[in-house]
Amino acid sequence: MRAYPLSLRSRWSSLLAVAIQLIVLPAATGHAQRVAPGSPDEMVLQAYTFRHQTASEAVQLVYPLLSPRGTVEVQPKGNTLVLRDTRAAIDRILPVLRNFDHAARPLRLEIFLVKASRTPVSPPIRRSDLPDWLTRRLRDLLAYDIFEMQAQAQLSGVEGQKVTYDLGREYRVSFRFGTVLEGGRTKLNGFRISRPAVDGKAEAVLLQTSLNLWVDRTTSLGLAKSEASREALMVVLTLREGDAPRTNGGGGR
Repeated sequence: MRAYPLSLRSRWSSLLAVAIQLIVLPAATGHAQRVAPGSPDEMVLQAYTFRHQTASEAVQLVYPLLSPRGTVEVQPKGNTLVLRDTRAAIDRILPVLRNFDHAARPLRLEIFLVKASRTPVSPPIRRSDLPDWLTRRLRDLLAYDIFEMQAQAQLSGVEGQKVTYDLGREYRVSFRFGTVLEGGRTKLNGFRISRPAVDGKAEAVLLQTSLNLWVDRTTSLGLAKSEASREALMVVLTLREGDAPRTNGGGGR
């Protein structure tokens, strides 16, 4: 082995130390500052298992409350959400999940199906066989003169339950009640109105969507080929809490 003078070896050792510092120090400067345990910015893992509601339906409530570093994972078998986020974010999220995870509440949907039309004569003939409050509402919304009731029913169920109901012979409505959130908002999932198959004709779907409704507020939908159509089918929906007998319409399933 070749021997180097002591002064040369010392010089190499100094250069090597400098090189190591040049390599290590820049990497060290990129490390995040440590967060003290118990601090609001500390990252924590939190699992929440639902007793009454479905975990996957709560994800939409969690996303807006996560911090930029937060994540949420659904474990369907355990009906559980696994949250990883700052302690401050978890403290925001848990009360929302507890409020969401309530026992299924009874709900009822009041529904009117109304045929609306315009008269071809002038001045127009105005006629309605609807309740006065509903006539006023529809006339304020639409340029129609005649309103004829096609079907009416109160459809009862509980949060999470699927409902299918025949409104007389001409119409069928189906949907799944969502969970009532804070503020009284819920969703009718897969809301569908159709004409049942008769005389060899296939079922005709008139409307298929998901609707956001608020308890004790009325929502009106109009189904027409165009804004200039002389006829339209109006769907008037009011969501209520509590049970109600089914009336006026046909059979529920």
